Amino acid sequence: DQAIAHGAGRVEEAGVRDMLGTVGEDHLFALLDALAARDVKAMLAVAAEMDARSLSFDSALQELATLFHRIALVQMAPEAIVDAAERARLASYAQRLDAEFLQLCYQIAINGRSDLSLAPDEYSGFLMTLLRLVAFNPELGGGLPCRAAAHRPLPGRSVPRAATAVRTRRSRRRP
Repeated sequence: DQAIAHGAGRVEEAGVRDMLGTVGEDHLFALLDALAARDVKAMLAVAAEMDARSLSFDSALQELATLFHRIALVQMAPEAIVDAAERARLASYAQRLDAEFLQLCYQIAINGRSDLSLAPDEYSGFLMTLLRLVAFNPELGGGLPCRAAAHRPLPGRSVPRAATAVRTRRSRRRP
């Protein structure tokens, strides 16, 4: 009854998804495309659109984890994906995303989902999860360039004495 009322007498998938606040494939694949391109601005734009539509970030992370799982299957055992259209759609991601990175993405998505309740709000928790997906990439040696690298001395240059003392004290600490 609610779906009929929400859809003005018509029950369509898009209308029901909108009514329930579930995430559609368009958002998920836009996030995957942005992740594959390491386009943080595009990822944040998709997240902002999802927030404006009051979509479920918990559901989005669950669906992303499922997509990472399906892409990993395409990489390791393509015959496990029976639907040829789905296999073809995921194949481009399987080629562009490293197997180790996919495993890490899966882990980040499922842990990000459990972290949502700890975040100041679900939107910021979702954004931090997306940023983790970009920041931790074994292919690129740890993600985006670090600003701290700008403060490291160039080869052949000396390190200020105070900086050396701080590093020495930190390195002596035990975890």
